[in-house]
Amino acid sequence: MWFRYSDEHPWVLPGVDLTIPAGGTVALVGLNGSGKSTLVKLLCRLYDPTRGTITWDGLDLREADPAALRSRLGAVFQDFMAYDLSAADNIALGDLRARDDPDRIEAAAARAGVGGTLRGLPRGYRTLLTREFYGEGDDDGVVLSGGQWQRIAIARGFLRTEADLMILDEPSSGLDPEAEHEIHAALRTARRGRTNLLISHRLSTVRDSDVIAVFDRGRIAERGDHAALLAAGGRYAALFRLQARGYADPAEAAAVPR
Repeated sequence: MWFRYSDEHPWVLPGVDLTIPAGGTVALVGLNGSGKSTLVKLLCRLYDPTRGTITWDGLDLREADPAALRSRLGAVFQDFMAYDLSAADNIALGDLRARDDPDRIEAAAARAGVGGTLRGLPRGYRTLLTREFYGEGDDDGVVLSGGQWQRIAIARGFLRTEADLMILDEPSSGLDPEAEHEIHAALRTARRGRTNLLISHRLSTVRDSDVIAVFDRGRIAERGDHAALLAAGGRYAALFRLQARGYADPAEAAAVPR
């Protein structure tokens, strides 16, 4: 499959061949601009391939109704939206059927580790997450931190319990290490039994994936599981060693497999 934004632009994905097995987890890793997020946009059918096809159980996505396709997807993106709505409505946007089901909303918030924060707001889940509509001295509107907003975005994804494919594009990029560990533990539980596509620059979060595909300038340079890619000593192993050095002293870093 090939893709570029117009005939005047260079190829973003100059020939990608990738299978996401049902019930498995595929991780995409690589430097910024290597084409990972573009592939996600194609899977969501925000764009169609310039050449070649993307198929789901043999059906060309061009032939699929976009609304029906997206109803089968759950997603948590790095560039999530923060809406000038209540806490409950911000989460319910993940699945509008949950808007009148506070138990579902609160369960999703709890799994994302933000339930206690939202219950403690001036009006609980009905609190507006904005100061846009209030003057100084009013206490009803609340502005959350970036990490709290990211947890709300993750809660939206947790609402999609019936999704066939879960897409996680840097879902914990704004969190501290402890919160990141907590969120990925919750995500592993949520992903169990589903088909998953995980994108992350932090290789520690993808090492348990069934397949890791290493993107380089729009192509898949390597693929395999964590152990196989480390043993191969290629691009993935180099990136893993580079990140490991940031967390280990020289003696420990030297012990990382080459």
